[in-house]
Amino acid sequence: MTAMHEAVPSCERGESVNGELSEDENALLTRLARSHGLWAPGAEAVVLTRGPENTTFSVGDIIVRHSDRTREQAREVALLGALAGAMSVPIPTPLVHDLNEGIFAYRRLSGTPLLLCDERGSAPVEAGLIEVLRALRAAEPASRLPVDVFSNEKMRQDAVRHFDEIRWHLTVEQAAGVAGFLAANPPADREDIVAQHNDLGAEHILVDDTGNLAGIIDWTDAARTDPARDIGSIYRDLGPDVAFHVSEALDQPVTADESARIRFFARCRWIEDVAYAVAEPVTRAAYLRNAGQSFEHTFRRSG
Repeated sequence: MTAMHEAVPSCERGESVNGELSEDENALLTRLARSHGLWAPGAEAVVLTRGPENTTFSVGDIIVRHSDRTREQAREVALLGALAGAMSVPIPTPLVHDLNEGIFAYRRLSGTPLLLCDERGSAPVEAGLIEVLRALRAAEPASRLPVDVFSNEKMRQDAVRHFDEIRWHLTVEQAAGVAGFLAANPPADREDIVAQHNDLGAEHILVDDTGNLAGIIDWTDAARTDPARDIGSIYRDLGPDVAFHVSEALDQPVTADESARIRFFARCRWIEDVAYAVAEPVTRAAYLRNAGQSFEHTFRRSG
């Protein structure tokens, strides 16, 4: 499974992590400025992330993402445009989408990633997540999202591989808990699928100073898949009570089978995040801290 993490807890916080712009990138942003006037002449552009699918820039309060995968980008822009008018929670709202250039520009969202917050499971955040996921399921463009065909067994195999990479970074208790989980068979793949954000971790959930949900970012991985996947990320980062409340509000009372699925995805995501963090433990220290805080409820034996 490929995790589409930002290079920092949120690429919208404005911190440069990948050096200077190339000549082609400068030319691209110059053309964008001349065509659409999104920022003042002379405004400094900063590279935020360079990934296999997107390069993200910040110019003032504008975020610009450039991608060669224009079809996927157009699908994401259509989804965001539909969602922006269907719910109150802020998301990246397209200001410019240039299919020829592979450019998508939007205004930076305010707020702090939950990854950096100690208090997380508030009623306003829970209500906001329900609103977002309900609107996502109902949005017409969501029916055109790709199906995530990554099987649960492949997800478990990825987790086994990640465990080999991280076991020496874990405590004895943590290593034993992870090993016991990986020794069991995964739940069967599910035929009943719905639209998912598909990377709804705490780094992509923004809150304001009063604890209200201030935004959901990074919709690149949105897909139709098992509804327990988004709930699993919520379980890992906000705890079982919030996760089960959200699941019940969207569907029905959580069955034993659904609970097992949610915990399976939560645990795989936990292992994946630790592997992501230990690759760059200084710049990704917030992920390691989050893993330490969430281990007990994610791997408790009663699950």
